[in-house]
Amino acid sequence: MRQIDWLGNPALGAILVTAIWGVNMVAMKAIVTDMDPLLFTSARFLLLAVVLLPFVKITIAQLRPLLPIALVMGLGHFYLLAVGLSIVPGVVASVCFLLSAPFSALLSYLFLNERITLVQTLAIIVATLGAMLPTLLTGESDLQWGMFIVILSTFMWAIGNIQIRKLKELPVLAIQFWIAIITAPLCFVAYLLQADNVAILAQFTTSTILTIMYVVLCSSILAYSFWYGLVHRHGMGRLAGFILLQPIYTLIFGYLILGETLTLLQLVGSLVTLTGVYTYFKHSTNNKPISNSITQ
Repeated sequence: MRQIDWLGNPALGAILVTAIWGVNMVAMKAIVTDMDPLLFTSARFLLLAVVLLPFVKITIAQLRPLLPIALVMGLGHFYLLAVGLSIVPGVVASVCFLLSAPFSALLSYLFLNERITLVQTLAIIVATLGAMLPTLLTGESDLQWGMFIVILSTFMWAIGNIQIRKLKELPVLAIQFWIAIITAPLCFVAYLLQADNVAILAQFTTSTILTIMYVVLCSSILAYSFWYGLVHRHGMGRLAGFILLQPIYTLIFGYLILGETLTLLQLVGSLVTLTGVYTYFKHSTNNKPISNSITQ
């Protein structure tokens, strides 16, 4: 029987990866309705650190440059993303997260003196408006607050990306390990300090445990291992457009699993954002990966 070369075919591999990421948004949305976002963030990173420990070479020298990155990514991005997902539909969060690449480009222009074209600038503006306006026009303060949290988490992702670009080359697994091992205890202590926290063991049901395992093993490790392999073999230019499939998968699985739907206004806004991000990718002047370390 002929084996499928997932890395040899960029389309096949990218479709698989974006499907895993799309389901991941739905899984995270589901779990933060049953588990406190701080406890979930702590649990996922504890498991990630345990799984990665046998495969990384750890040195104390890595801690100093990676500590600020871990704080930005762990608390600034991953925790805020979990909080945002507890408020807004998964597909809305997934569309907002597409802004991570344009945000990274904008920050690279401001702080790393990298080139950004006028078309890319306009695409960033269009994509941002498409993600924000539908929720702003609803007049629902909870959804608006949740959307701003997701977009802030996306912006923190972009800041972490800039921090990593300034570092010397470090193994991807080592960066992921340090983000995990620093974030897990911080989020756990913050959870314990909450006045209204729920009993810990009561939140670890069969479904929440299986969801955490999926987020860590399938999305954080398997999907990104495939993605980095694809980027290495084929370049970002051939893969970037496939990222736009993620919110489509999230919409499909969000409807099938959670019964989530989009209003007409949200659907139009999502299409505007997809168009803006696609235009940004199409006019990108380099083939560097969007990130060399970050997991969802």
